[in-house]
Amino acid sequence: MARRAWFLSLFLAIIMSLGVLSIKGFTKEQKSSKTDDVVSEKIDEVLKNQQDIIARLEDIRAQQDIIRIRASRK
Repeated sequence: MARRAWFLSLFLAIIMSLGVLSIKGFTKEQKSSKTDDVVSEKIDEVLKNQQDIIARLEDIRAQQDIIRIRASRK
């Protein structure tokens, strides 16, 4: 009888520890997905800023071409 109680308590301890580990694993996945979302948002923001900068540089080049043409006429 004592042997059966010892085995049952060991079995319950193993089940509880596995449950705790699985819960910790799921919470880590949720935390990492949140950080992945933040990182992807930051990357998107940086890419958008780069596209804006490229558009501004193209406008500046076009203006420089106009200025050169006007300067060459004088």
